Amino acid sequence: MTDEFTLRRAQKGDAQAFEMLVTPHEQMLWRVCWHYTRHPEDAADCLQETMLKAWKAIKTYRGDCSLSSWLYRIVATVCLDFLRRQKRLPQTESADEMAEDEGFVPADDSPTPDEAVIRRESADNIRAAIDSLPAEMRTVIILYALQGLGYEEIAAAMQTSVGTVKSRINRARQKIAKFLQDGNNSPDDASKKMKGGQKYA
Repeated sequence: MTDEFTLRRAQKGDAQAFEMLVTPHEQMLWRVCWHYTRHPEDAADCLQETMLKAWKAIKTYRGDCSLSSWLYRIVATVCLDFLRRQKRLPQTESADEMAEDEGFVPADDSPTPDEAVIRRESADNIRAAIDSLPAEMRTVIILYALQGLGYEEIAAAMQTSVGTVKSRINRARQKIAKFLQDGNNSPDDASKKMKGGQKYA
């Protein structure tokens, strides 16, 4: 829970108080930047821009979501803007896919055939598959599978509904599995397994 006194100080322009608020989240923000950019200097630039934007916007934080969710929202925007400038961002979701988001409610969270395919793949292949996703799907799968956020946290960070988050995760799984099944990977990578048991589910 955010320290209200420290938050008030930061909102009044106290840089030290702001640093106290965001420092515990810095490693998390760095990981998000890295997952988007795959380059240490680019990740560092995105992290720096995220911190600057957060500093400028801290007065607008009202506590309607956790500070970490608020920061996720900023870092995702910064990273997506960076990829657009670099022309490294796949096209956005189709109109039909976006129309499906709000109405999608999965029956349960049971493992799927797509999940089984994904779990067998190497980290490098999965990263390539994630990189191929449209922006909206890439963001939710990074926050869910790589950062371990729950549906409600992601919904708060992206200012959308839980149903939309679940829909995008489900379709991201399908697209990743199709990418892998279509042979967009290297046979030499087959022996490299995911570390840490990330949940691509």
